[in-house]
Amino acid sequence: MALFPAAFVEDVRARADIVQVVQEYVSLKKAGTSYKGLCPFHGEKTPSFHVNREKGFFHCFGCGAGGDVIKFVEMQEKMGFADAVRLLARKFGLTVPETGPDGNEADARDREALLKIHEVAADWFRQQLGAPAGSRARQQLEGRGITAETIDTLGLGYAPPSRDLLLAHLRGLSFQVPLLLRSGLVLERDNGQVVDRFRNRLMPSTPCMLQGFVSSIGPMNIS
Repeated sequence: MALFPAAFVEDVRARADIVQVVQEYVSLKKAGTSYKGLCPFHGEKTPSFHVNREKGFFHCFGCGAGGDVIKFVEMQEKMGFADAVRLLARKFGLTVPETGPDGNEADARDREALLKIHEVAADWFRQQLGAPAGSRARQQLEGRGITAETIDTLGLGYAPPSRDLLLAHLRGLSFQVPLLLRSGLVLERDNGQVVDRFRNRLMPSTPCMLQGFVSSIGPMNIS
């Protein structure tokens, strides 16, 4: 398994033009502040697949698929996170660092796992906003004049009010509790119970935004 420093992965995300990457697989047309085309992940005749170059993410309003440029390559090429990072790095002229025998492989492995946790969680928050659980949040956004395109542009997701839905989702993907606690997405109460940190809130739904948010001021609650 390739082990990459967090800063390198962020460099890949910043350097890789998501529109350029997606256009190798999908015919895109400019539509306002984003680009749209037929989703490559499900059959459709009317374009519902949007790519936002400025925010660096894609989203399909038809099947719910979405994420950043690394996630797109993972899904399109059916490869793992590390292989997708390596492919994009080489494509955009970045030297791929490999952990040698003198490197701290355990720390590097943890960093990569934390990046993956935030990627999975960001995707989950985005799906929750479009699911029945996010109906009230969507109604409030609509009431404030925030359109679906704006939601996509801002990269919004939703954390349901349940105490452990995200925790269960991440544990179901074999992420261990100690690492989840380090991610900042879950917390341990005084009685030892581990619960989701964010509940009934609008959330960032792109990995980069979510990573920055976890240690900052939370977004608005849904009343």
